[in-house]
Amino acid sequence: MKKESLVGCKTDQNLAMECSANNSVENLDAEEVMRAFGKYGKYQASFLKMIAHFLINLTAFFHSAEVLVMSFIAVAPDFACHIEQSSVSVESKYIELNKCTMVDQNNQSYACKDIPNATYSFNESTRYSTLNSEFDLVCRDEHWAQHASSIYMFGGMIVTPFLTQLSDLYGRKYTFLVPLWLSVAANLACAVAPTYGLFLFFRLLAGTGMTGSATIGWVLCCESVAIGFRSLIPFVVTFTWVLGIMMVGVLRMWFKSWRLLYFAISIPGLITIFYYWWIPESLHWMVNQKKHAQIQKYIKKASKINNVQISLANCKANANGSTEKTTRTLLDMIRNKQILYHLTVHCFLTFNQVSSRLYFRIVMNIAYWGLALLSTQLSEDSYTGYFLSGFCEIPAGLLAVALMVKFGRRTITFWSLFLQGASMGLAILYPGPGKIEMIFPIAAKLFNSITWASQPILLAEMSPTSIRNTFYGVVQFFGESGSVLAPYLGLLAEINPVAPQTAIAVLSVISAILSLTSPETKDKPMPEDFDQFDPGFLFSHKKKQRAVKDARSETKLQKEKEVSNLQ
Repeated sequence: MKKESLVGCKTDQNLAMECSANNSVENLDAEEVMRAFGKYGKYQASFLKMIAHFLINLTAFFHSAEVLVMSFIAVAPDFACHIEQSSVSVESKYIELNKCTMVDQNNQSYACKDIPNATYSFNESTRYSTLNSEFDLVCRDEHWAQHASSIYMFGGMIVTPFLTQLSDLYGRKYTFLVPLWLSVAANLACAVAPTYGLFLFFRLLAGTGMTGSATIGWVLCCESVAIGFRSLIPFVVTFTWVLGIMMVGVLRMWFKSWRLLYFAISIPGLITIFYYWWIPESLHWMVNQKKHAQIQKYIKKASKINNVQISLANCKANANGSTEKTTRTLLDMIRNKQILYHLTVHCFLTFNQVSSRLYFRIVMNIAYWGLALLSTQLSEDSYTGYFLSGFCEIPAGLLAVALMVKFGRRTITFWSLFLQGASMGLAILYPGPGKIEMIFPIAAKLFNSITWASQPILLAEMSPTSIRNTFYGVVQFFGESGSVLAPYLGLLAEINPVAPQTAIAVLSVISAILSLTSPETKDKPMPEDFDQFDPGFLFSHKKKQRAVKDARSETKLQKEKEVSNLQ
């Protein structure tokens, strides 16, 4: 016999079968349905496992691998300019000035590529170990190798807001799967691209698909688990992100050819073909869009797996809820001053976080070697710093989960941003000698990683279902713009050596203060539409005034109706 759910939806043993057969799915509260099946219900657990090991692994695991692989394949090996001459007398006309430039007998300098029969000779154990050696991306063309990273981020930055809008209109599942499959196909094409121009084109498509699917996948994951489980999601993301970093390093030890390495990190993506059958639609979106047939199918499957019947009558939203589906666009967000304000705040926060995170990675990778944090033996190993830069994010992920179980999202976001800024400020004031110089920057990176765990959860939980992906997509747009601009933070050092650190410190403190204006979302149901949106303390008085006004209007209408009935 099937058990009765005692959480969320209150069930009556005598009415269990009636509940399962006759209860209407109209005007359901998705959070109440989730709560009814339990925090660790079998359906929730199996879905989370699928999301954690397949969906999130793909969007975090493969995302990090696709980004970090460039640190191995976009580096020029040692090389020299080699002139193939049939006559020694002709060859003696040129003297090597440096690796890129030759000088003739008239003291006229020539770029290596401008000399007839001249080629670059690369010192590498395996032919074409990097993009640079296969496509001659050295000297004046070396900057083209870095474009493969920026164009990947640029593709995601431009397309993600449009994909997320489609996700709010047409559902999470297919707007997650199509970009995902595009990314898998584009990455496989990158591994066999015959020219560098085609490689850049496929990298653009890969970034477009992966960033878009990662954004939609994150929201889908948050919408598919009970409230109490959301605090655990960031650690799964952190773990899979780091696992992707580790995979690239390990595979590089085996595959010295850049094509084999890229193919090796891309081929597992073919498993996503089966996601068509494995990934269900978001219950929150189905409820918001009044997809009654799909909701019934979802509940039937969940009831069967959990061996429990729930009373849908006790899973209803407010009695006055709309029976029409809610369709919102970016224009609706812009017209709503409260949502527009919070959208602007979180765009600023995410821009600051992305630029800070990438800047920390750049600075700390240099510092690992320059400040002798590692022993001489380890420093000779070119992989050690790469692995350490990934492993150091695991403690932050564990700490973030522990904090989010105990404290609110807004509280953690504020303190981690504030302490990030304070740590960078202390790094400027107390640089210290040797290893001490790295203490405060490492602390700043730790707090940065904690913010990356709390702020996305806050963002997903505070935004209404009708615009959640659009909201998140616009924020992601500004986040990706931060990733594009992050390498240029170093240019501020030309103004003052500590200018980059100062900029991060100031922006972090400003972000911390602005984060306090966000609503607290811990243990609260996610809003379905604008009327359920919590605007935070800055606008709370307006919400109360509107509620009082609506109550008075309702009372007035009721009195008028009573008078009309008496007459």
